[in-house]
Amino acid sequence: MDINVLSQAVPVKMPVANKMPTTAEVTKEFGAFLTDAMNQVNQAQVESANLADKFAAGEITDLHQLTVAGQKASVMLQMTMQVRNKVIESYQEIMRMPI
Repeated sequence: MDINVLSQAVPVKMPVANKMPTTAEVTKEFGAFLTDAMNQVNQAQVESANLADKFAAGEITDLHQLTVAGQKASVMLQMTMQVRNKVIESYQEIMRMPI
């Protein structure tokens, strides 16, 4: 397997030599990542609801398209909830650590 193919699929920011990102930069990037992920989940939910409305109105007849969109939105929401649960669990574990 060619590793260059993987680097094209997932862009990786490499730190410049002797230049580590600051805490504020990492926090900002992480916040932007979470915001983008939540926007994608919301968009999938909206798309699924729009397709359901169109199907109910008889504008589309492809049940497969509706089912796939609904499952996609459901899986994205479940994954988001699991990530949230793990973040909360990690935070609680850190707070229980003795100083």
